[in-house]
Amino acid sequence: MIGLTLILFGIALVDSTSMIPIGLFPLAAILGGRRPVLGALSFISGIFLVYTLSGVLLLLGLDLVFEMIGPSISRWWNQPNIAELGLQIVVGTLLLVYGWRQSRLPEISASSDSAEPVSPVRAFTLGASLTVIGIYGAVPYFGAIEQILKADLSFMASMGALIFYNIVFVLPFFVLFLLRILKPNQSKSIFGAISLLIKRWGKPAIVSCFIILGILLIADSIGWFLGYPLLPVNQL
Repeated sequence: MIGLTLILFGIALVDSTSMIPIGLFPLAAILGGRRPVLGALSFISGIFLVYTLSGVLLLLGLDLVFEMIGPSISRWWNQPNIAELGLQIVVGTLLLVYGWRQSRLPEISASSDSAEPVSPVRAFTLGASLTVIGIYGAVPYFGAIEQILKADLSFMASMGALIFYNIVFVLPFFVLFLLRILKPNQSKSIFGAISLLIKRWGKPAIVSCFIILGILLIADSIGWFLGYPLLPVNQL
């Protein structure tokens, strides 16, 4: 069991590097706000809960479902039909419209004094959403699940090992939280500066991502109709 614990600890730290790039700045912004403790704990809890639940599903055999739908996804990616291409154009158009509407909204003041604090519910939802977005980088997670299954533990012991893994997974974010609590004067200025940076440039970055993704989806669909798909495919 000690050997498994050490293996899970190492894999979890490696796995957390896939989440740090997309979760670091939002957490820093929350820690630089007016309600850092409750907001940060809610944010970290959102990450922990979603990632733990996904691990439970994998332990219960959801990976078999992925194996079943895998061929369909591969076929859709490499040989989409007309209906799927039309749906892709609709999705791309919706992304463009959403990005355009967001760009028309009034700018939020970059002043930390006038900005509304992030509510616990919003922080939790943000953490959970970012975890879903970052699930693409969860390859080490599958390795950890495999190690737990190989250990042939009881159900409760497997759940304990999974919870331990996810505690280590969110450990880097919890360290930042402790830094804000234990060294408030030294860290507040840093987190505050990051918060202002995100408030100033976060909206243009998000809007740009929606618009670029929408254009790519539409262009790829049109390319399929013309015989020149934009996104790379494997020849079946």
